[in-house]
Amino acid sequence: MNTPVDIVLVDDHAENLLALEAVLSSPDYRLISLKSGEDVLRYLMREDMQNVAVILLDVQMPGMNGFETAKLIKKRERTKDIPIIFITAINKSVDHVLQGYEAGSIDYLFKPFHPDLLKLKVEAFVQMHRFHRDQYDYLESLVRERTQELIIASEERVAWEKEMAKLDRLNLVGEMAAGIAHEIRNPMTTIRGFLQMAKKNKTMADEYIDIMLEELNRANGIITEFLSLAKNKATNFQTMSLNDIIASMEPLIQAEAMLSGMHLHVNYGSIAELAVDDKEIRQLLLNMAINGLEAMQPGGAFTISTYMEGAAVVLKLEDQGSGIKAEYLEKLGTPFFTTKEKGTGLGLAVCYSIAARHQADIELQSSDQGTVFAIKFKGA
Repeated sequence: MNTPVDIVLVDDHAENLLALEAVLSSPDYRLISLKSGEDVLRYLMREDMQNVAVILLDVQMPGMNGFETAKLIKKRERTKDIPIIFITAINKSVDHVLQGYEAGSIDYLFKPFHPDLLKLKVEAFVQMHRFHRDQYDYLESLVRERTQELIIASEERVAWEKEMAKLDRLNLVGEMAAGIAHEIRNPMTTIRGFLQMAKKNKTMADEYIDIMLEELNRANGIITEFLSLAKNKATNFQTMSLNDIIASMEPLIQAEAMLSGMHLHVNYGSIAELAVDDKEIRQLLLNMAINGLEAMQPGGAFTISTYMEGAAVVLKLEDQGSGIKAEYLEKLGTPFFTTKEKGTGLGLAVCYSIAARHQADIELQSSDQGTVFAIKFKGA
């Protein structure tokens, strides 16, 4: 069953309002009778206009006439689309009628009006109003349904992403466990073999003891590097310049480069001081430098630069190696992933962990001309 729609009747004469009410009386309509243009404007400002199907507006009224009232109704966003039918008994001239249409009316009736004609006109506007209302309600229900579907889909996607992240973490743990087992088992196997020999022969040469100590040191180094990946590792932040840290490391890196027949270039830019852990940045710098030097052939150059990029301090490290293959880029920095024959894959993983603890971003560019790492420390 259709809910009653609102029809606004405006006339300064009570008898005219009674006549309109008598003609339009119906359980399908809720008639709102008002006596002036000012009254209708106040009503339209105060009430919900979504249920108003049509306004029947007298032209000749004291104070604000029908034309002035219609213009103001059409200026308001909430009421501009409500149909207006002018009712007049004074002037039937074409100019007068055109003035009514220009003011915003959609139809005209002259007094005395024919009751059946009035009812047919009003019913037509009521039907249009109900059609648009039903369409609006239908579209609104579609929006609600689609919104609910999107909410459900979003919740499912979040749950799926959490599950995938959990699986990724489990896969990473599995890979790391396999890597640790492989890297630690090698020196342990060596030591076990020598100890079995010693037990059998009751003697052990010093050179075998040296080999075992070297293997134990190697295993210890792997464990130490692995522990450096811990996110909750204690850090000692102090405000200083990256240039000072680089300067203290330059002789060591220069010596490593010369031993391999490489060249080292350092470009010290004018940069802001940062809160950093001196030991961790030294480790990051040394790991990156060794990786870069190992990636090059004799005669290559490794370049360290510092500069500002907006508020960020940038540490850039460039080598002239053959670059990193595209299929390896995604796994770069993953513990125990390495392309080196004797590498553990922990060096670069430690660098990424140090950068994360310093809230720095690592950007990478690689080609067959070399690789560039740009480590961007957020400014204070």
